[in-house]
Amino acid sequence: MAMSTAHRIEDHAGAWTVDEVLALDEHPAGSHYELVDGVLMMSPAPGWAHQDASFELASQLKRAVRAARAPFRVAEAVNVRGDSRLFVPDIVVADRSAVRRDTVAVPLEAVLLLVEIVSPSTRPQDRILKPALYAQAAVPLYWRLELEPEPHVVVHELSDGTYREGEVLKGRRTVRVADAFTAELDLGALLADLDGEGDGEGEGA
Repeated sequence: MAMSTAHRIEDHAGAWTVDEVLALDEHPAGSHYELVDGVLMMSPAPGWAHQDASFELASQLKRAVRAARAPFRVAEAVNVRGDSRLFVPDIVVADRSAVRRDTVAVPLEAVLLLVEIVSPSTRPQDRILKPALYAQAAVPLYWRLELEPEPHVVVHELSDGTYREGEVLKGRRTVRVADAFTAELDLGALLADLDGEGDGEGEGA
């Protein structure tokens, strides 16, 4: 039987590399591993509202990309890597040419938009740390999705190496995404199933 090439956190000493983090066994509780300049970070597995919102917003972005025949792919919770950094954003819109069937991590330079969904355990990262790091990586657009008091997106656009916080998107909006494609968003629908307004209402939904 072949030996596993994966690593365990307790067996590691010193600074981490991106390849070492990618080789880790999956966390038993579903936490995500991320890396910033040798320092390993872990985020807890998301809750149900977070996942509902992520799925619905990603679906809306996918429909927009397909309708526009834009050269991008949309995915949830995939690896995005730089030389010494590894992130697992909630939603990634990346250049189609950078994504293949066997792709494990998309390079940061191929990313058009990153979306982070704010949870109680990730507020400092999503509101302060992640925007600063994504701006350093020159990601053109960052969306911060807040779920309270109602779902809304705070748009951050790259300007002179930093993000400029722009408009706040609520309800139904037509949005131009980094001059690459237009998306018809319905932010009120992100938690509709949990609010008893969607198709999943009822036992087992």
